[in-house]
Amino acid sequence: MMAKPDTGAPQVNAGAPTTNDGPTLKDAGSTFQQIKASLAEFVSKETELAKAEVVPAAKQAGIGSGLFAGAGILALHALWMILIAVVSAIAWLLNSVTDLGPWASGTIAFAITAVFSLLVAFILVKVGQSRFKKVTKPEATIAEAKATLTAISDAVSGDNPSDRALAAQHVIPGATAVGK
Repeated sequence: MMAKPDTGAPQVNAGAPTTNDGPTLKDAGSTFQQIKASLAEFVSKETELAKAEVVPAAKQAGIGSGLFAGAGILALHALWMILIAVVSAIAWLLNSVTDLGPWASGTIAFAITAVFSLLVAFILVKVGQSRFKKVTKPEATIAEAKATLTAISDAVSGDNPSDRALAAQHVIPGATAVGK
């Protein structure tokens, strides 16, 4: 075989793959797998954090809801069942002690019993409100999610937080930010 003369121009071998020191498809696949594993771990940890914050708050909300439901049920039940039993006793007592008669004694007895029933319902509502005031929003989960979203958006856009801080110092008056 005859050797080709050296012309000084780079030789291109179109048929065979060339080797270079840049990233390869294998590196990109490996990086993608690492990102996928990191994202799965991140989602798992965020879920655990959210559960740790939300479960106690949901428990307090559930207790408060139960107390409100109990207050409503007792208010209705009390207005019918307790009223009937207590009214009979008070009406009998008023009728025997005063000159009111059975109808007036019964009316006053119903009023007294209704006020007592509403007082019990009011106390239950106040206790339920105090339970609802103990419900808090998941501060740590919200802050972590915001920080992660910022980090992901910075990584995707190629932003560096220190570059943003430097850019914020050199703001052109009247200019508007694009994409932020």
